Amino acid sequence: MRLAAAIGALMTLSCGAYAQVASRSYWLLLKNDGHTWCGYADTTEFTSDVKNLKPTESARATYSSDKLIEITYQVAPESGDWVVVDKYTPSNDRLILRRANLLTQDNREIIEETSIHGGKVEAFRVVSTTTLDGKTAEASGVDLPSVSVKTDLSETSFVAVVTEMRRRSVSKLCKAF
Repeated sequence: MRLAAAIGALMTLSCGAYAQVASRSYWLLLKNDGHTWCGYADTTEFTSDVKNLKPTESARATYSSDKLIEITYQVAPESGDWVVVDKYTPSNDRLILRRANLLTQDNREIIEETSIHGGKVEAFRVVSTTTLDGKTAEASGVDLPSVSVKTDLSETSFVAVVTEMRRRSVSKLCKAF
């Protein structure tokens, strides 16, 4: 159940990329060894491996005209208490980060936004707070999961995998870091 909700959140936050002309997406997961990222050009193979491997981290990188236009990164610990989905969108000289905090124990979804410029992260601002079934809720009294912000997407292991996949024109690639 947690895995299905997490994949649904990942797809929901990244659905805007489908509207891009000539866009291409790559799906990624961190294997249970905590060192190996696998990248997939095919969502069916990715989804199959997610069901079998049950990763705690996954991502989606979308390119348009050979330019990275969006990264969606998800952390979902085995405990199932929470899921964080980060959507990074490059914009001029900064990254815009929209974070969805799905808190199962508190029955809340808290959406936050910030921007990253020159490696510095501005303070998050809460955009919306709802229950997991979509009703308005309060954000007060909730401890949000501590998930670090990626300040340079080009330095992430999963982008390195996608870069190599694109260079070699392969449909699946696993690489240890």
